[in-house]
Amino acid sequence: MTNLTPIPMQLDWLLRIIVAAFCGATIGYERAIQRKSAGVRTHIVVAIASALFMIVSKYGFTDLLNMHGIALDPSRIAAQIVTGISFIGAGTILVRQEQISGLTTAAGVWATAAIGMAIGAGMYIIGILSTVFLFVVQTLFHDDFLINKIIMHVRFNIEIEAVNEHNILNTIERELEASHVENVSTKILYVSDDKIIFFVDGVINNNIDENDIIMALRKYPDIKRIRYSRGGK
Repeated sequence: MTNLTPIPMQLDWLLRIIVAAFCGATIGYERAIQRKSAGVRTHIVVAIASALFMIVSKYGFTDLLNMHGIALDPSRIAAQIVTGISFIGAGTILVRQEQISGLTTAAGVWATAAIGMAIGAGMYIIGILSTVFLFVVQTLFHDDFLINKIIMHVRFNIEIEAVNEHNILNTIERELEASHVENVSTKILYVSDDKIIFFVDGVINNNIDENDIIMALRKYPDIKRIRYSRGGK
């Protein structure tokens, strides 16, 4: 019968997972500020899963390898699971009208595979604790309430097509500043005698509705088209 891993070692593994989650949250925080699809929650899930995969790969087969006459590498199975489950997770990622959904679901599928591997390797405590930890993380960050409390400012990017009139850039920059868009910068993408297309980048408070800013710009007849993308460069 397989000997259970000592409790202190199991707790040490849990500490590694918690530290990995903190590191993932740090990376996700930066991505969330840039309004990327994979934010805090997704990075936490991926970090937890990665740590768990590593723990299983490093310690999960010790009992088998210590048996007399064993001359194989059972960890290769774990490697194949990691690769195979990635394809399944990719199938949950959807792109509709430049909006990406399903990233956290894909990461959750990947993390679930890691938990299954841990339990299958006899690492019951770490597998169960990781399940509870992931459940709490997914629940707390599900509606972005806590994230919105932490992240105060986000990127705001729009592409504008307008009539090439005198001072059109200054007019739009003043309107954006009046709408509380900070650190406004513009980059001309195309210009002709009658048309100009330029990219606008700025920072807004996370509580500001981007739709209000866009509607404020629409009142200018010289603006022909506004293309808004949720996310930083």
